[in-house]
Amino acid sequence: MVLIVYIQYTITLTVAQFSMISLIIVLNTVWDAINDPIMATIVENTRGKWGKFKPWILLGAILSAIIMIAIFTIRPEGWGFVVFFGVLSLLWSMTATMNGIAWWGMLPTLAIEAKSRDLLVTLVALFSNVGGFIVAGVVPVVTTGNAVAAYRNIALIIGLVFLATQIAVVLFVKEKHDLDVETEEKPKRISVKEMLKIVWGNKQMLWAVASICLLDLSAGITNSFGVTFFYFDFGYDGT
Repeated sequence: MVLIVYIQYTITLTVAQFSMISLIIVLNTVWDAINDPIMATIVENTRGKWGKFKPWILLGAILSAIIMIAIFTIRPEGWGFVVFFGVLSLLWSMTATMNGIAWWGMLPTLAIEAKSRDLLVTLVALFSNVGGFIVAGVVPVVTTGNAVAAYRNIALIIGLVFLATQIAVVLFVKEKHDLDVETEEKPKRISVKEMLKIVWGNKQMLWAVASICLLDLSAGITNSFGVTFFYFDFGYDGT
């Protein structure tokens, strides 16, 4: 939501360097689409005393928090920043995928009844959207004046809150198979190819994917233009 705005207003780049940043973001998005089913397969095939979800939730949270704070704190110049951004944004995407795929994958294991699962998913969607709305409203207001320090502090606060809540999930949330591990039959291992075949053959899922793509595209454009307009209209004089 704010990364490209942070770069645009706090980093001095040439047109070529900013264009390369834009290309990196596009390529990372394409890679993320490829990386998601790969990570889902890895999670599905994970075995251990913590189950298949919690190890990736914890590892992804720790690495994502570190990278998020670093990318808003460390500030090389020129092409050095382009290289730095390319490496860290790729790692950020992959570590967020580790956490996100495992986290969402664990949701169906928390309740047996469909009604309870639907309630969980609804609550998650509600609170994630409320959180995103708060960030979208607060960040432009508090980053005018001294944007570099403000973005750094916001990244630190959000990174630590994110890490704390994910640790709470790992420590306190009980999965169904955690409780019934002795009676459950071990699922067979599946490959990336098999997972892609399942997705492609599920017409309802494909429509959902198309809807999410359209939502993300329109929301990304709206947010970027909205925040940029805010800075143009109010931010330059620090009010």
